[in-house]
Amino acid sequence: MSDEERKGSEVDNILAEVEEDVFRNERMIKLSIALEYMIQLVEPKYKEAFIRAERNARSVEEMNRILELARKHIGQRTAITILGI
Repeated sequence: MSDEERKGSEVDNILAEVEEDVFRNERMIKLSIALEYMIQLVEPKYKEAFIRAERNARSVEEMNRILELARKHIGQRTAITILGI
């Protein structure tokens, strides 16, 4: 491998790390925005729990879990209202 190829490979590795961080941060921002909107639709007694969970989330997986639970909660609440349960 030539010096130029090694340097190119090194640059690719460095940029791959930065790119990974940028994409992860982008995803966290998008999830946070979606969750902020959905929290407005959550039953008041659960809002603080969702807000605390969001503040403490450190990964895309944690944010997805919170968002999925918010979706389920909102869906159930809507179904209960429609069905008069």
